[in-house]
Amino acid sequence: MSNPFTIQIFSTTGDPQGIRIIQKTNWSGVGVVFPRESIAEVIKEEYAQRPGVYILVGDLAEETVYIGEADPVAVRLKQHLQKDWSWGVFFVDSHGIGKTEVQFLESELVRIAKEVGSAILMNKNAPNKPNMSRPSQAAATVFLKEMLLILPMIGIKAFLPSKELTLAIDKTPKKKGETKSASKTTWDTIVVPAKNDGFQRVFLGENCWYAVRINAREIPKLKYIAAYRVAPISAVTHIAEIADVVPYQDSGKYLIRFKSKAVELKTPVKLQVGRLGSSPQGPRYTTHKKILNSSWLHELW
Repeated sequence: MSNPFTIQIFSTTGDPQGIRIIQKTNWSGVGVVFPRESIAEVIKEEYAQRPGVYILVGDLAEETVYIGEADPVAVRLKQHLQKDWSWGVFFVDSHGIGKTEVQFLESELVRIAKEVGSAILMNKNAPNKPNMSRPSQAAATVFLKEMLLILPMIGIKAFLPSKELTLAIDKTPKKKGETKSASKTTWDTIVVPAKNDGFQRVFLGENCWYAVRINAREIPKLKYIAAYRVAPISAVTHIAEIADVVPYQDSGKYLIRFKSKAVELKTPVKLQVGRLGSSPQGPRYTTHKKILNSSWLHELW
């Protein structure tokens, strides 16, 4: 049985979405959570002047993460403003773990994220595990275990096994004698969950959506993409005609480009209050006809 524990969150500015310092009972580690727009302030923090490991998080079609290490953390964070991410967290040790330990943490986090597959890992290369003494590796392993307890509590799911694999799978109940083969489905539309910042910036602003998991053999069926905007909106509100679907960087996922700007639906397809299990946690398939003729989200599936 896991032992109960307490974490303390200190907002340095009074903004609950601003820079926050995370500490856990009986642990010397410190986490610093920060939005992208606060990068100039966060690199001035005392903790950012120490060696540490960091995770940069984006959320378009799915959670995306980039994992890195630096000594000090501030130096590398400044270099990541060119990348596509929304917020981040870095961890340091108040007792002063060194460069070798943070390299170990980086390599282990990348390995775990790859094995779990719950998020899209944006690292192009897997870092090598450093040579280190047994006591140093033992200390770094304990530090890693504590980090893995904290990460889900601040909203990072990349290191937890996925509970729902809805991608490229038809969820419609089978008729007797019918197979579940995706090739026999009649859908033509992919529905992607979108947080407001990514929706406004990419879906509406760039007329595309990316880092989408799709089985390559299903791509020819896709004609439309619809955006399910997560809480508090909790509805499919916009749809766009697909121009093309191309590989996205080296992630093994896809970029979907639109023929023209997304169109707002006259009647949003809403999540019915009290109905569980119908909101998409990842891309799901339906038909254009259902999007235009449904009032409730569960009717799409």
